[in-house]
Amino acid sequence: MGSLRVGDGARYPAPMTMNRGRQQKSALVKRLALLADTTAEIGDQEVSRPWAETYVAISLAMLIAHFSNGSATTLAGAAAALLAVVGVDAVRRAEVRGLRPGGELILAGLVGLGGAGAIRLIPTGLALLIVIGITCLILRAVVEWEFRLRQAPGGATHRDRVAALAVSTFMLFGASLGAIALIPGVVTVPNTPSARPDAVGIFAILAVGIANAAMAALLAGRLAHLRDESRSAIVRDALGAAVLNGVASAAFATFGAARLAGPAGLAVLFYAREIWAETPEGERNDSRLVLEILILVIATAAALLWIGVGR
Repeated sequence: MGSLRVGDGARYPAPMTMNRGRQQKSALVKRLALLADTTAEIGDQEVSRPWAETYVAISLAMLIAHFSNGSATTLAGAAAALLAVVGVDAVRRAEVRGLRPGGELILAGLVGLGGAGAIRLIPTGLALLIVIGITCLILRAVVEWEFRLRQAPGGATHRDRVAALAVSTFMLFGASLGAIALIPGVVTVPNTPSARPDAVGIFAILAVGIANAAMAALLAGRLAHLRDESRSAIVRDALGAAVLNGVASAAFATFGAARLAGPAGLAVLFYAREIWAETPEGERNDSRLVLEILILVIATAAALLWIGVGR
């Protein structure tokens, strides 16, 4: 049964043996193909051309910001933010056709600005690649989350708005940190490109205040839009956030109060103001709400004073 005898007695493998070998090879090929498909689909994170171009563009802008000096640093940070916005808009047009420009552009700009600033607060070395990689991951995560949120059939739910407030607060913290790191002299960390003896002049203070006011206004307007408020209410919320964060950031830059912790203080102020704005007008007189906001603000101020001045 194991072989066939033909003609002069020569033995040849039986067809069953040949088929068994072919079947084993075929099964191996199928397993390898399945493994390749599984590996390619992990997390469904295929890098399309628009995303690849965006990653490259903001990575180069971040590296330029790291090695720049003076006003060139600020320009490099602005370029990183602009390239992130342009790249994400290209992603939207290529991958989410029919969706109008929206909050993803705001989040992209803040991520680009925050990444360009953060990279100036670390020494030159392998850490640069780590920060660039983390920035790209955060950019993709928040943009795809925003796409899903805006495509939800029934609009943003209360849970979505809570998540949007958390994401916006985190984005504001990172972008505020990036803003103070990209304006020479506002913050210095030893053994990093930010460690320069630039004086904090009036133009630097104004730049910090304007940048933080603009970022807070954009995020507050976006959150008001998610709450489906009227156009006048959106403008009012944006202006309120701009004034609060702009004045506070300028004060931090002027007096040097906890310069590295300042962005955290601005994020807390933004969060407290948004809690107040999201509460219906008839419930804003609730003593518990007022007490919670006061405790949050006072605790933040105490923490900034505890950390100290000029750090």
